[in-house]
Amino acid sequence: MKYTQLPVYEQKARILESLERHQVIVVESPTGSGKTTQLPVILHEAGYTQTGMIGVTQPRRIAALSVSEFIAHQLKVPLGDTVGYKMRFEDHTSPDTKIKIMTDGILLQELKLDPWLSKYSVIMVDEAHERSLNIDFILGLLKRILQERQDFKVIISSATINTDMFSMYFNECPVIKINAMTYPVTLIFDPPAITASTETLAAETALLDKIAVIVGRILSEGRPGAILVFLPGERAIKNCIERLSHESWFRKLYPLPLYGRLSKEEQERVFKSPPFGKKKIVIATNIAETSITINDIAAVIDSGLSKLNFYNPFTYTSSLDEAPVSKASCNQRRGRAGRTQEGVCYRLYTRKDFETRVMYTTEEIYRTDLSEVVMRMAELGIYDFANFDFISPPGKKGIIGAVDTLNMLGALESDNSLSKIGQMMCLFPLSPRQSRMIVEAVLYYPESIEDVLIAAGFLSARSPFLFPDGHELEARKAHAAFRDPLGDFVSFLKVYRQYMQAENQKKFCERFYLDERIMAEIANIKEQLELIVSDMGVPILSGGKPADYLTAVARGMIQFVCAAQGRDVYRSLTTEKISIHPGSCMYKEHQAFIVAGEIVRTSRMYAMSVSPLSKGIVALVAPALLDKKAAQEARTRAERAAGGGKAVSGKGGGKNALGAGAVGKLSGNVGKAVPHGFAAASETAGGKNSGNATGGSANEKQAQTVSICGTPYIVQKIKGKKQLLLPWEQFSHTVEQLRAERQLQRAGKSDTDWDIQSGVPAKTSGNAQGGTELENCTIVYDGRLEQLKNLRAKITFGSYELLAGEKLGLVLSIAEAFPLQPLDSEMPFPRTKNFMLPDDTVALLEQLPLIFRTVAAKQKSKQLGFITLFNDGNGTFWLKTSRGFHTALHENLASLQQLIDSAGAGLDEAQTAAVNRLYSKIAKLI
Repeated sequence: MKYTQLPVYEQKARILESLERHQVIVVESPTGSGKTTQLPVILHEAGYTQTGMIGVTQPRRIAALSVSEFIAHQLKVPLGDTVGYKMRFEDHTSPDTKIKIMTDGILLQELKLDPWLSKYSVIMVDEAHERSLNIDFILGLLKRILQERQDFKVIISSATINTDMFSMYFNECPVIKINAMTYPVTLIFDPPAITASTETLAAETALLDKIAVIVGRILSEGRPGAILVFLPGERAIKNCIERLSHESWFRKLYPLPLYGRLSKEEQERVFKSPPFGKKKIVIATNIAETSITINDIAAVIDSGLSKLNFYNPFTYTSSLDEAPVSKASCNQRRGRAGRTQEGVCYRLYTRKDFETRVMYTTEEIYRTDLSEVVMRMAELGIYDFANFDFISPPGKKGIIGAVDTLNMLGALESDNSLSKIGQMMCLFPLSPRQSRMIVEAVLYYPESIEDVLIAAGFLSARSPFLFPDGHELEARKAHAAFRDPLGDFVSFLKVYRQYMQAENQKKFCERFYLDERIMAEIANIKEQLELIVSDMGVPILSGGKPADYLTAVARGMIQFVCAAQGRDVYRSLTTEKISIHPGSCMYKEHQAFIVAGEIVRTSRMYAMSVSPLSKGIVALVAPALLDKKAAQEARTRAERAAGGGKAVSGKGGGKNALGAGAVGKLSGNVGKAVPHGFAAASETAGGKNSGNATGGSANEKQAQTVSICGTPYIVQKIKGKKQLLLPWEQFSHTVEQLRAERQLQRAGKSDTDWDIQSGVPAKTSGNAQGGTELENCTIVYDGRLEQLKNLRAKITFGSYELLAGEKLGLVLSIAEAFPLQPLDSEMPFPRTKNFMLPDDTVALLEQLPLIFRTVAAKQKSKQLGFITLFNDGNGTFWLKTSRGFHTALHENLASLQQLIDSAGAGLDEAQTAAVNRLYSKIAKLI
């Protein structure tokens, strides 16, 4: 197709006429219309580059590069001449550049040097519908410029998502709609057995099984064109490809992953035709919604999920949460099919689910750290942060949290202007915390500057440490070559320097399970930061004391400096119950004080990239934390004194906590009619013990229930909080129903007849709440379809209980992954044996199937616990019971890592694979 045949050219005259009459226009069109690549060319040919540059912002680096390459090729000019691009630490422009493609962060940098963008005649903000924090900030700054420069023009380029908001923000500016030709798309609602999710093993298995069934159906129908699957993240994409590989028809597919971490070359494979006889299937994140156009897509399979970042401005912690996408995103995904031929879109959720979703995705400004934007506002002389004219005002909480962060870093004066330290921080294109580390080294620890620059490179890039599925333990053992008693920040230095010294960096990365592209990016970041420091007139020195290096790091990461709160648990100034992440080399290494590069929330709060700190360093950078720790210890001593003795330990019993008599008593207590001697739920459902099992009145039982696969479960209130009771006899059948349904889906034999339009099964039944309950294993709560993964639950075995207070999603995952029926007295585990490696390696490996089996936590206890593998770090291992799930999780992971480290060379391939499988199964529960 000729460029002039693209849909954008149908509106060329109107675009130029509107831009002549107005300072701002909004151009709305679906992807593939040519607006991104052709609008800059149209403006260039219309003479707009005679009075200044045309600047085009892109939210992603790879888009800035590919768009600039496309336009340069079209205009037949060398890249970096008339057409160039610029992104963080990479500048391919020249004084002759007329069309400049840049990441939105680069435009923000240029604004501090040239607040009125005097070198530009036009700025085009592309992909504005994504509403990133940078985009929203840029829009506010452009609005200020428009008031000062009557000759300045702005184009807002957006997909067909809420463009009226842009028009209203820019004083009712015109919206020009470009219509691209599309073909009909058949919409089919076909959810999996469990509500679509990748956050539990059971739900992800059901989701991937459903995708496999649909792909098989598409192949059997002989439908032409490629397939596009939307999944929420990289791990789910890899798991999907692995799942499809087990099908007999997999050899007919040409599978291509698509996510942000891939290189430009890897991403561009999705645009090419598949090999002869193969069907292309692209498994992508939401990057394929609007940013990338794949023309030959004829079938879309939409999980309805994406990953969103959320930030808590009070605790300074972040999380990457899986969430249902908005209606607008669902419709964008549907629109990927039908561009060149008739298409079909399979939605892996119900129509009712779709109808209850929000219209638009929550803007990033409401769920991200605002400290960098606030610092840039102060740099531009904008001190009234709360009243800045954002298109969507973030509210006071986000602004207050950002100001608090900058004050802790010493970046602001009392009038919100930048301090001397803040001015120095603004020289670096990094987050405020990372730039503060460098400033601290420049001012007080010059011999540690190079080390701090390396650390900044690691923190500002993605992690280079790879953990391939099925090879996690080998990868961790390879990474162990860089371990250091001073933690991850010192390990970063070892990795970097060995990488730079390696004769063959590619082989070095392969050997040590490192991402070669990210290591090269870290090296480039460090080099560019060195240039900035050198421009300050400061020499780049190395060889400083480790304590000085860690002090500089801690000064920037002051919000992530933590004190021990208990065994393997820490607290920061604002957050409690923080654990060191298993990916850290400090995992299971108890320290009085630590500093982390980040604190994130997944199944619990984790400190990432951790190093130990001395009390002296903490007193220097975070004395308030010492005060808080002292106050906590004083309270603990007072509580012990008031109790008349020692405080009760939260730990489980020792190695011999569970005797044979306790196991026998447990089995005998609940009867012998049920396998493994465990209680019949007929008692808990309505027999003599039902009151004890549910702990509530008849009214409470009637008040709320949850139905899973047609089985109702009571929601009980305990101290005002809801908890779902799961009697094992019923719940075990529910788990088997879910497994059976997935097996049917795998075989393509599920008899659930899905209505193409309504998205509900042909057969429905009434439920206790008067609604309709999907028989296809859907969870129903008070008659409404909801995701109940965060509802607290507990499993009951007669009068015994397990996983009390854990989230339902986690309970389902554990039940799917491990057999939960407790061991009886005839199946004891070696409670008193120590396994000494290497002599007892084979005997220890024979015990691995017992890990995560359940037994009574201790004598006379009604709490069940998990059999857990412990070790002393010197080659001795033993099994004992852990009542807490998270304790069992982390001790098992640490011990399996130690097992590979201690006996790895002596294990054969099958033994290594068995340990890896167990490790992977457990790690997925994090």
